[in-house]
Amino acid sequence: MVDEQLQPILHPAPHNPHLSELLKLLGQSDVVCKLFSDHTGKFYPVVIGNHVGIHCTKESAISALRGFLFPCWGETSMFQDALAFMIAKGIDDLLSEVQGYKGVLCTIPPPLPAPTPAPPVVLSMSQKDAGSGPNMVWAGDVEPSPIIYSYVCNLCGVIESRFYQSDCIPPPKPAAEVLGVHTLKYLQAHGYVQSAVASIVELYLTSHTEQDFALMLAWLGLPLAEGFFLWYLFNL
Repeated sequence: MVDEQLQPILHPAPHNPHLSELLKLLGQSDVVCKLFSDHTGKFYPVVIGNHVGIHCTKESAISALRGFLFPCWGETSMFQDALAFMIAKGIDDLLSEVQGYKGVLCTIPPPLPAPTPAPPVVLSMSQKDAGSGPNMVWAGDVEPSPIIYSYVCNLCGVIESRFYQSDCIPPPKPAAEVLGVHTLKYLQAHGYVQSAVASIVELYLTSHTEQDFALMLAWLGLPLAEGFFLWYLFNL
């Protein structure tokens, strides 16, 4: 039911819209404002957890957070705000641009035990190069943040951040043989989906020069510099 009502709202959106564009459409929609208007309870959007989505009970949301040291979730009385929170992945700067956004009460993960203060870590150059440049000093009080285990990417960029471990699906054997070890490892490390990998292999096989290869990928959304780098990896 929700999908059917949201589809007309999303039709004006451009291909591969930015999050801010989706949030703008959401904020201007009367349909979204009326969704679940008869719901008397609250909504609990879970961005980082076992069951990502909008929960209708606090118990369900808390259950979805088990095993996560840094969950991201919230509480609100409006479905529109919960949906905006999900689209923006809880990022305040994006949410502030949403028309009519009332806010979501975000939960804060319990602080980690404070370790014994340590002096700043000083990274110095090797003895051989000592004196050729300044030392680098890193502060020792960096706050921990949620671990992103991997990205999911198409040729236009990152489409998902995975806050959990997942197995990498290898491409078909013929494609893997064309890619070679270096290119395959690069694409797997960056989380490229199978359709993107197939496009890269096809364009490599049909391109005569690195310029042709990089430009064709650029037309599909990949940064030009990355296209040139992939050509380099193919030919190592």
